[in-house]
Amino acid sequence: MKIQVDLATCKAYANCMIEAPDHFDFNDTTGKVMILKDEVEPSEVDEVKRAISSCPVSALSLSD
Repeated sequence: MKIQVDLATCKAYANCMIEAPDHFDFNDTTGKVMILKDEVEPSEVDEVKRAISSCPVSALSLSD
């Protein structure tokens, strides 16, 4: 599975960074989320799904 982000939608609320810090961080240059690790291992799926669902503007998604 792979994480995708819509940077035009992202408002940098940082919820995803709190829920899945191994996958998301803040990009000081863009002021938006930065994906640290876009490939999601099976053992990480639940954590990443929580992070994605915590985004108040739905800027994140997970695809096969």
